[in-house]
Amino acid sequence: MSKFKPRTKYIIIIVLLLLVIAGMWFYQALYGSTAEALRRAESFIFTRTTVSKLGEQGATRYFFVTNRQKINDNEVLEKRFGNERGTELNFGLFDTRVEPSVGLGMFINPSEWFQTEEIVIKNMEVLQQEAFVKQLRELVNASPRRSLLIVIHGFRERFPSALRKTSFVGHILDINSPVMVFDWPGDQGSSLRGYRGARNVAAESGAELAKTLELIVRDINPDKLWLIANSMGGEVVAHAFSLLYQNPEFADAGIEFEDVVLTAPDVSHAEFDNQFKREITSLTKNLTVYVSSNDRALVMSRIVNRGDTRRGESTLSPDMLEEAARVAELVDPDSDLVTLVDVTPVNRTRNFHNFSLETPEFFDDLFLRLTNEQTPFARSLYRLETPDGASYWVLTPGR
Repeated sequence: MSKFKPRTKYIIIIVLLLLVIAGMWFYQALYGSTAEALRRAESFIFTRTTVSKLGEQGATRYFFVTNRQKINDNEVLEKRFGNERGTELNFGLFDTRVEPSVGLGMFINPSEWFQTEEIVIKNMEVLQQEAFVKQLRELVNASPRRSLLIVIHGFRERFPSALRKTSFVGHILDINSPVMVFDWPGDQGSSLRGYRGARNVAAESGAELAKTLELIVRDINPDKLWLIANSMGGEVVAHAFSLLYQNPEFADAGIEFEDVVLTAPDVSHAEFDNQFKREITSLTKNLTVYVSSNDRALVMSRIVNRGDTRRGESTLSPDMLEEAARVAELVDPDSDLVTLVDVTPVNRTRNFHNFSLETPEFFDDLFLRLTNEQTPFARSLYRLETPDGASYWVLTPGR
């Protein structure tokens, strides 16, 4: 009898496990597939991005300009550009299929996003400059605001991942505008030497970005020109604007950029205040800088640069009003040009640096800023003011 009881116990446990597994399978078969189909259908129904959609392929068209040198014309296009900077620009387009179910927070390891089948480049072509301008101008003219969004990525970004990440940003932001990436060779290695090399390449790449922006303003001339730069991409933007500011023909043409957005910019305070601040005033209607006080990547950047505080590091929390002057020092009390947004309360990313790819509140706030003539007021934004009158905003979680 003593031998029979343990055996019966094991049988009961196995039967229960089988019942649980069968129940899970039944639930998935009955409800899971239906829920998945519903999510896909809703993604198609509610998408705002229609101007760049390719109906037959179910893909979206994007454009690229890169200053990478070609390494092998016989390779597939994604592997044709290396990590050496060139002074000649290469133009092209790429059509990407993003699974409708792709959304924020669904990836455990962001570095593996672009190795999956969720974001697939269906077609890629190199274009001559004239063909590039013609095709991009057609989409700009067809868009509701005659707009163009330019994306610039940061440190360690390779050419293939820059394309896929741009597709992801376009998919999540879901704004009805053509999107283009300016790709520069930020993949100089993960070591200290690689970081310093990437900073040098970023500064030098400002020349090619300036050429690209001159081409777009002159030959495409969108009514709304938006520029988003992440991390070390802010360094590329700073040097590009320095060159544009020195060009009398370009600088005297009036305001050229509707919005420039810097997310966790890896740009020093001195460089930002002494150089970029003056030039952005001349060329841009609105500058928004998203910062985070818990950004580990920028803390390491400060160490590498021997204590120089980076612009993307806010060093404050919402209840530390006495420290607000440190983050708001670039804002003049009577100026509406520069908006500082501290995303610390909503920054839940692994290294606290990738909030521009993983934080829903950031995308909601960015969408409002790009699509509204005036600075939008949102329930999630909380305004703080320093003793000298400069103000900044804190992006808070939904209540």
